[in-house]
Amino acid sequence: MTQANDSVLVTRGAGATVATHNPWDGKEYLVVIVADDSGHIQQTLPTYSWWVPTAAVGASKLYADLFNAAGSGKIIEVRGIWAITDTDTAVTGALGIEVMLLRTNAVGTGGTAPTYNGGSASSTGTIVPFDTNNAALPAQITARALPTGGATIAAFWWSQWVPGEEAATSQAYMTSFQNLLPSTIMGQRITLREGQGILYKQGTVAATGNLAFLTVFTLV
Repeated sequence: MTQANDSVLVTRGAGATVATHNPWDGKEYLVVIVADDSGHIQQTLPTYSWWVPTAAVGASKLYADLFNAAGSGKIIEVRGIWAITDTDTAVTGALGIEVMLLRTNAVGTGGTAPTYNGGSASSTGTIVPFDTNNAALPAQITARALPTGGATIAAFWWSQWVPGEEAATSQAYMTSFQNLLPSTIMGQRITLREGQGILYKQGTVAATGNLAFLTVFTLV
């Protein structure tokens, strides 16, 4: 378990000035800034969106992979993944679409690389910083839609089943709001160290429909 490894003495009239606030009751309260385990102040950790455009589903299809190659000097933490059903394309299907999340130990090959900090339509794959002051991704961090090879599977995290039918009764409209990652208050995040990546792959049942993906990740 990681705990704070130091402390400071706060003495009135001496030492560093510590911010306080008197909200209503005559008492002064310390004003704190929350930092996470990376040491970054809350809401300052460089954050990026990765958009994978719509593709027709298919048995064992490789939708996308993100890889952190050796030499990047960075750790990727995956904060959220959304498999988004394309509901403006008419399909008829009763089967769910199995989306497998897999850890890889080799970079994907082929496919289409995303545009960095650009694009003008949902048909373009992009990686966009939440804050344009964020540094560009190191060259060793790469992504692609519809990889044709590589992306060697090292471990299976889990599967989830996504509705492909565009009818309102299918609940496909809700997938835009359903994070494929479990919410854990104190648990670790999916972490991609150098030499590791993540792959989105369909199960062996063909099903019908069209899926796009949105991923939010941070760099440490």
